[in-house]
Amino acid sequence: MKFDNRIVFVLVAAIGIYAIFLFLSDFSIISEKISNFKINYLPLILLLVSVSWIPLIIKWHFLLKNSRINVPLTKSIAIFFSGSAFEVTPGQIGILIKSQLLKTSSNISRTKTVPIVIVEKIYDLIGAILASVIGIIILGMEFYLIIIAISVLATIFFFMYHRRSSELVFNRITKLKFFSKYIDNMSEFYEVVKKSTNVKAATICILLALTYWFIISAAAYYTLIAFDVNLLDYLKVLAIYTTSTLLGAISFIPGGIGITEGSIAGLFTLNGMDISTALILSVMIRVLTLWYTVCVGFIALKFTGGLSFKQNS
Repeated sequence: MKFDNRIVFVLVAAIGIYAIFLFLSDFSIISEKISNFKINYLPLILLLVSVSWIPLIIKWHFLLKNSRINVPLTKSIAIFFSGSAFEVTPGQIGILIKSQLLKTSSNISRTKTVPIVIVEKIYDLIGAILASVIGIIILGMEFYLIIIAISVLATIFFFMYHRRSSELVFNRITKLKFFSKYIDNMSEFYEVVKKSTNVKAATICILLALTYWFIISAAAYYTLIAFDVNLLDYLKVLAIYTTSTLLGAISFIPGGIGITEGSIAGLFTLNGMDISTALILSVMIRVLTLWYTVCVGFIALKFTGGLSFKQNS
């Protein structure tokens, strides 16, 4: 099955899950919230989501240039967006299509680009954790959450900078059938990882990832405002959105579908929101952030040739 067909399957599954969410809600509340939706906020929300891509594009292109992979900026941007179509694959592994596109369009070894794609997502993970911690600290939420976040960050940095440990992890990963066809030269692979995780690269990429999470969380916040829900301030939405997205990512369920929405709704209710409002808002936030991005990714994918992972050129 091609990955674009799998995306369709995920989309159908998402519609089913969202339908269940709505079925469990109070239809009168849903009707009220939809009728009160302030359509004038929609351009702002979509603009914020679109602007949030800028730091990610800069990060992606920087990592390529940092490893001396010279790709024209326009092509780099097109390939970046093509990867966005696969944000809803399990653990987002579908974004490795960016490596395949660089191979087919510019004959760049996948051994050099796969580690960049992996490290790129690790920086996104670090940025999400840091953004969540910032929100948790400022809001004075449970201290144990900070301990958990710092522990996860410490583990990530340990494996990033402890060569023997990182080699052990990557050796295990690259022995998997899915990844093995992308890696030809392990020494070259580690050299790219080393360049992509030096202090300068890490600082730049983490700051860019943080910027992304601050902007995309603003889009989530204004989604609440558009539905006339003023219960939560921006920093609380930042903490809730980033934490929920992380939970969805580590679940390895495609796109975190159901997990992320359920986490958002659950955290909303813990902060005083009724369950029906929380469910409809969690679905709308994901439609306006995740699925909007996936749609743009599919447009870019068609522009770059609509390649599937089964291509081995």
